[in-house]
Amino acid sequence: MQELLKVESLCKDNILNNIGFTVYEGEMIAIMGPSGSGKSTLLYCVSGMDKTDGGKVFLGGTELTSLSEEEKSELRLNRMGFIFQQMNVLADLNVIDNIMFTSVYAKGKKNEKKIREKATGLLNEFGISDIADHMTNEVSGGQLQRACILRSLMMDPEILFADEPTGALNQRAAATVIDAFLKINRSGVTILMVTHDSKVALKCDRVLYILDGELRGELNLGKYTPEKEEERQQTINTWLNSFGW
Repeated sequence: MQELLKVESLCKDNILNNIGFTVYEGEMIAIMGPSGSGKSTLLYCVSGMDKTDGGKVFLGGTELTSLSEEEKSELRLNRMGFIFQQMNVLADLNVIDNIMFTSVYAKGKKNEKKIREKATGLLNEFGISDIADHMTNEVSGGQLQRACILRSLMMDPEILFADEPTGALNQRAAATVIDAFLKINRSGVTILMVTHDSKVALKCDRVLYILDGELRGELNLGKYTPEKEEERQQTINTWLNSFGW
């Protein structure tokens, strides 16, 4: 497999200590650990959203940690996608315009027709075309989070970073969101996500466990298949229990 994201000896204040791992193209990886262990900080550091105190991060051969803030912003816009627990949407825009917003900003109003066509295609593909013209306060949390995922896909990112993407959702809505992630990953998009939910993590290829700012363990589950879900759940539960989860 081809390396996509490489993290070497990453340090941040007293939060992260000498973290190192590699993400390969097409993987879906979960980062787990107790609250305050440094999971979200790690995600922000490897994506260039937060400064580091030491170490290096490479995305496809580009060293993020050596770039200027302007260069990092450009890289995030064109090569990365982001999904958060808090669905940062514009309340005065409807769903499809929220999905289009970043792309229109990046590519200009002259490309709005093509951007709208792409957004419409994604809404159809992910089964939420019926909410395209709804305002964001008129749709469910699960629908809105899927719309945020589609927004992150509009610039054709190489990798998606997700911070607790199902944390604010009920179990049923969370299942629809993780199904969307699986579909995206199977199309070739690499995903690195922070989660507290073992039901989300068991659908990932690998799980990294962070404790007190250090990488304490890694579980390789392989590609998810529904018929092995119960077995994967038992495996991940046993593994997490070994850390006192």
